[in-house]
Amino acid sequence: MIQRSLNHITKEDIESLVSAKVSESRTLDYKQQLPDNDPEKKREFLYDVSSFANAAGGDMVFGIVDERDASGKSTGLPASVEGLNLPNVSDSIARLENLVRDGITPRILGIEWKAIEGFPSGSALAMRIPKSTIGPHMVIFGGMARFYSRNSTGKYPMDIREIRSAFVESTEIGEKLHALRKRSISEIMTGATPLGLVAKAVVAIHLVPLSSLGFDVSRDVTRSAAKLQTLLEPIKAGSWGGRYNFDGYLVLSSKSSSYVQVFRSGAIEAADASLLDIEVPGYEKQIPGIAFEEEVIEAMSRYLDVQNRLTIPLPIFAAITLLRVGNFRMSSYGRSPSPPIDRDALMLPEALIEEYGADIGRVLQPSFDALWQACGLEKSLNYDEQGNWRQHHR
Repeated sequence: MIQRSLNHITKEDIESLVSAKVSESRTLDYKQQLPDNDPEKKREFLYDVSSFANAAGGDMVFGIVDERDASGKSTGLPASVEGLNLPNVSDSIARLENLVRDGITPRILGIEWKAIEGFPSGSALAMRIPKSTIGPHMVIFGGMARFYSRNSTGKYPMDIREIRSAFVESTEIGEKLHALRKRSISEIMTGATPLGLVAKAVVAIHLVPLSSLGFDVSRDVTRSAAKLQTLLEPIKAGSWGGRYNFDGYLVLSSKSSSYVQVFRSGAIEAADASLLDIEVPGYEKQIPGIAFEEEVIEAMSRYLDVQNRLTIPLPIFAAITLLRVGNFRMSSYGRSPSPPIDRDALMLPEALIEEYGADIGRVLQPSFDALWQACGLEKSLNYDEQGNWRQHHR
C-alpha cells in the first residue's frame, strides 16, 4: 500500500514506485489496463478486489507496465508508468464501481479512487480497497461463487478453513469495538483518565480505525501526532497543551475538563466534562440538542482531519458515549419537557466512516436519533428531510 492518504498521492509518488523498484505485495498490485468487457478479465478484476478486502486491504494502480523475465512472465516489479488512455475517467470509475457492486457480495464499503495526471498515455488510476469489516466477500460474477484472499505473491482461492476463520474474525471486530468502549467507560467512571474522578456528566468520542483493532500492530503515529497539536483542540477548550504519554500523545485543556488522546495505532479518544454541565437555572440536567450535536460534529471533523494527515487507513468507526446522564432530558426549546433518560450510560450506535471528507453530520444522524429516542422523542430535530444536519428554530 502506498503510505499516503489517497487524496494526497501525487505524480511523484507513482513515479517513485518505478524508480525505487517497489514490488507488488500483499497490499499492492499493478495493472497496465482496466478490465474491458471480456468476462474473464472482469472476473479476474473482481477476484483481485475481493482478495484485498478479505486480506489486509491495499492499492491497485492502473497504468503501470510491469517488468517481464526472459520467458515473458511478470516479475512483479514496475517497469514504467504509461497511464491510461481514457476518454472519461469518471465514467470509467463508475463502470468499475457498478461491476464491484454487482459482482461481489456482501458489498465492500470504503473503496476510494484517485486519478493522477501527467503520464504519456493519460492518467494513472489508484484504487484503494480497505480491509473489510463485514467479510468474507464472495465473487458471484457469471454464475461463479469464489472466495479469494492475498499473500505476498498475490491472490489465491481461500480454502474452507480460511473462509470459516474469516467469518469468525468479522464477528470479533464488533466484539473488540464494544470491549474498547466498555473499557473506556470503566476508566472514565473510576477516574483512570486525564479527567480524574469527576461527578459531572461526560461525553466521550472514539474514532477507531479498523486497522487498530489488532490488524496492524506495527504503526506508531505518536511523533507525527505531536506535530498536529494545534488541530487536536479538546472539546470546549479555551486553551490547551500536549505531551507524550505511555499510550501515545495527550492533549489536555487548561482547566483539565476535556482531553484528546491519540493512541499509537492512530485511534483517537476525546472526553469532555463541560458540554453537559449547564449551570443556568432551570436548565440543569438538560442536553442542549443543538449545541451538543454542533460541538460533536465540529470536534469529530477536526480529529478525522488529523487521522487523514496521519494517513490512517479507512474505514474508521465513530462512536459517541454519554456517561452520568441518568434523569437528563433533552432541552425543550418551547416544547413540553421530554421524558428523562432512564440509565446513566448511553453507548450510542457506532457509525462507519468510509471516506475522508464525508459529511459527518449525515454520518452521525443514526447516533443522534438514538440519543433523542433515549429522551422519548422520535428523532433528532436538527435534520431536514434529505438527512442534512441543520439547526432547527428554537
